[in-house]
Amino acid sequence: MERTQATAAEFVVRAVVAAVRHAHALGEKATDVIATRQAGYREWDPEVIRIDRELENIYLSALQQTGWRVTLLSEEVQQVELPGEGEPLFAVCDPFDGSALYRRGIRAFWFTAFALYGADGNPLAAAVGDLLNNRVEFCDADGVFAASVGNLATRQPLRPNRLTQLNDAYLATYLMKPHFLYPTVERFKALLSAVKFVVPNGGPCGFTDVAAGRVDIYLAVRQPMTEVFTGLPIALRAGCVVTDFEGNPVPFDPDIRRRYDLVCACTPELHQQVLALLK
Repeated sequence: MERTQATAAEFVVRAVVAAVRHAHALGEKATDVIATRQAGYREWDPEVIRIDRELENIYLSALQQTGWRVTLLSEEVQQVELPGEGEPLFAVCDPFDGSALYRRGIRAFWFTAFALYGADGNPLAAAVGDLLNNRVEFCDADGVFAASVGNLATRQPLRPNRLTQLNDAYLATYLMKPHFLYPTVERFKALLSAVKFVVPNGGPCGFTDVAAGRVDIYLAVRQPMTEVFTGLPIALRAGCVVTDFEGNPVPFDPDIRRRYDLVCACTPELHQQVLALLK
């Protein structure tokens, strides 16, 4: 498969669409527990359900068919080297985000995400698939867009809000597991008390939520690299400001076990106000 930025972007989007469609086709078998994770890896979430593994296999198979030389970094397989032609690439995958809700039939925050990076660590393309709305949000050389899974030809541009006042801001941060909830609320009480509304979710869609104007701030607390580098390029391409808690940029790092504390904000003014409260 020819490799240009345009073909890479099309490949990423179509792979995410295939994953969304496969998720819908799985039916009741999607929640079957098929494995447990090795000791010391994602110990807060030890069970692997069928949808996790099968969506990961969708991405793995798609990459194998390209003939590209790729290192796949993903939640379940962790790291797989795929031999092929051309300069090496990195593919980052969060096969299914929202498993705990999905297993109980709670229809909220079900996503799948995938991104490609060059050997230099610069993103080529990224996409996040929304299973509930049958929609994919993605970035390419032309900008940041959303499209229906059934109609990729019709796409709408995404734009972040231009909000500058913290007390008007909607903030997203992951709070749904108790081991995240209590430490996060206690540590960031000043910030959480200063905003208008808190959405208790994160992961790749935290970045797309800011890029699309659904929220104004995403506070990523101890997030795995697979949940950061699948969504981060979309926020950056949309013009959002993303740094660590010290205000430093976020270079790509292929360490699958690394975790990140990040701030993604829709404007520089809002970003500075958040950093000030984090000090």
